[in-house]
Order: sequence, then C-alpha cells, then structure tokens
Amino acid sequence: MSIDVSGRLGEDHRHMDDIARFYVKCVLWLGVHDPGYVSAYFGPEKIREEALTVTVPPESVAGYAGELLAALDTVEPLSDDARVRHAGLRGMVGALEARAGMLAGGGLSFDAAFGVPAPEDDPGWYEGLHAALDAALPGSGDLAGRYQAFMASFVVPPDRLFEVFSAAVAESRRRTAEHIRLPPGEGIEYLPGEGCSRYLGGGRSIVRVDVDRPVTIDRVLPVVCREGYPGRHTIRTIRDAVLVRGRGWIEHAVVPAASPLATVSEGAARFGVEVAFPGADRVGFAEEVLFPLAGFAPEDAALLDAVSATATDLFFSGAAWVAWGLADGALSREEACGILRDVLLLAPETAEAYLGSIEGFGAYPAAVSEGYRCVRDYVGSDPAQRWERFARILTGPLMPADLAGTP
Repeated sequence: MSIDVSGRLGEDHRHMDDIARFYVKCVLWLGVHDPGYVSAYFGPEKIREEALTVTVPPESVAGYAGELLAALDTVEPLSDDARVRHAGLRGMVGALEARAGMLAGGGLSFDAAFGVPAPEDDPGWYEGLHAALDAALPGSGDLAGRYQAFMASFVVPPDRLFEVFSAAVAESRRRTAEHIRLPPGEGIEYLPGEGCSRYLGGGRSIVRVDVDRPVTIDRVLPVVCREGYPGRHTIRTIRDAVLVRGRGWIEHAVVPAASPLATVSEGAARFGVEVAFPGADRVGFAEEVLFPLAGFAPEDAALLDAVSATATDLFFSGAAWVAWGLADGALSREEACGILRDVLLLAPETAEAYLGSIEGFGAYPAAVSEGYRCVRDYVGSDPAQRWERFARILTGPLMPADLAGTP
C-alpha cells in the first residue's frame, strides 16, 4: 500500500481524503474477521464493494494502519478545520491499528483502542451506591430481593407498551428538534426484535425493540433517548449530513465499535436522556404522561426515579468493571457472574444472560462508561449551554482528549 502525500501546501484535505478512503477499506476488511466491529456503514457502495472483493488478514490491516499513521505525519494541516480532521483521523487510525493488532494475536492497548485510560481498580466502588439504594427502597432485609421486587411492580403491561413508547419517542424528538436542526426526511422505523438499532444512511434508522422481555417504566426514556433522540440515530444523522455529505469526510461513513470517536459517541448516546430530560423534567414527564399511560400512580414517579438513577449508576459502573476485568484477565467467568448477581443485584438468569452480552463486546462497556463521564463533565449542568455543548460533540467531531479539562 502506498499513499502519495507529496504536493504543494493547501492540499491538506486532498491528502487526508486519500488516507480516509483507505482507512474506510481497512475498517471494512477488519469487520470480516470481527463481525461486531463495524456498527454502521453509510458511505458509497462502490467503496464497500472494492473492499470486500478481497480478504485481508488482521496482521495486514495492522500494517496498513501503521502506514496510514506515517502518511498522516507528512500532512501539515493548514486550517482549524483541517487540524480537527487530522487529529480525528490520527485517533481513528490508531484505534484501528490497536484492534487489528489484538486480533492478530497481540495484547489490547485500551488507551489506543478507545482514547481513554483503562478503569482503575477500586474494590469498594459500589458501597455508597448500595447504601443509597438501601435507604431509598421500601422495607428492610436482603437488598437484592427488595430491589427486584420493587422494580417488578413497575413493569409496563404489554398491551400498554406501544403507547408508552410512542409518547416517549414523540417528546424526545420534539425536545431534540428545538435545539438541533434535524435534516429533512430523517426518521426512525421501530420494529419488534432483539433490541438493537441500525443506521441506514440518509437520516434513516431502524430500531428493534425487544417486546418479549419485561420492560420497567423507568427504562423507556433512557432507551428511547439512547437509540433515537438525541442519541445514536441523531448523532449518526447529523454526522452523515454535516461531516460525510457536507464536508466530504468519508472516514465518518464507517462506524467502528472501538475508537476514541466511538467512546465519545456512545457516551453521548447514554447521556442523551439527561440532556433532553434533566432531573425534575424527567420526573414531571413521567408523572404527567408515562405513568398514566402505563396505568401507574403518578405519585410513585419520584421514588422510582431516585431508585432508578442509583441503580443505573450501579449497573453501568459494574458492567464496566466486569468487562475490563474479563478482558484484562483479572476476573474469571464465575467471579464476573457473581459480581453481576451480588453487586449489580441482578437475578441469576439475568446475570447469566448479561454476562454473555459482555463477553461478546469485550472491553467496550468499560470504554462507554468512561465516555459517558467525559461527555457529562464536558456538557456540565448549566441549562444555558447544555444543548450547545452536546450539539458540538455531534458536529465536531470531538475526541475524549478534546473534552478533558473544559471549564
């Protein structure tokens, strides 16, 4: 592989176009060996067809990524716009090299793959969260049993789920559209399925909702916001319109699961519900709309929100800890399953099912947890700038290092 980056000054973007095009092919090549690696592709079909006419082993992809990094070293960005793109490409290609190297038999470099440091070991991290749950939950005695019984009383009746879900989608889209200009024709098709989303390109997504498992009322808004507005669908729609079609930055037409940009994007998707429905707004919407639709007493909304907020912190922090422990070899499968039961308070069958999901994603949940913290700290709590900063993450594009230390 050879990329010509010689030429006169002022051609920085043209040179990065060549690098970006080959980067996209490398990601598609690696996705053949790592089926969960490519979350979405919405670039020209010709590039995908060119890439998939051959099979390229991971060690070759790692080598190509190293050459792309060397090619980037010879490009001098001449504008703020070019500098942003150059830094983004460097992070994305570096993550590709790390992932390909791991698949080729090397170790995992968490920093290179995700753009954030690996989680630090803190054996007592959950004690304060358990204490908060114990104080909030009714009754006394076994914490796991009380928590599971409490949440079971808020399972949305299956015949009411569609109406509850539709109301949450409509309101989350309305609030997002007040602050972020959504491209004409964008939209989401919701279908029953295994609980996942897929961006198709051109502002269109499919979100599959798992209707066969019990859904508690507190999970509706977080899921709707994470998958739709202002989460994954919105993020990919805006980047498609602004970066890919608007600026011609083809590197953003492919979405790998492991990269610094993905760390921020997935952190932003999780944080989306806190942007669209901060604190009292979330409780108010539940009391006025969601609880009546589901047949629950509105006066219970505040208590459920308090329990759910603590349990969500417990769940995501614990999932990150377990994921990194398994990836790093510090935890056995049995130890990880025990943590999911005893610390995250999951029922045994739920713990076993979720452990299988974590094993499929590797260290990814740990990176998302760090990404969420980066986004939360960057956006801040000032209502006057919350949406502005969140929108900046969508269009930047910003890496974890760009979010650090922002006042």
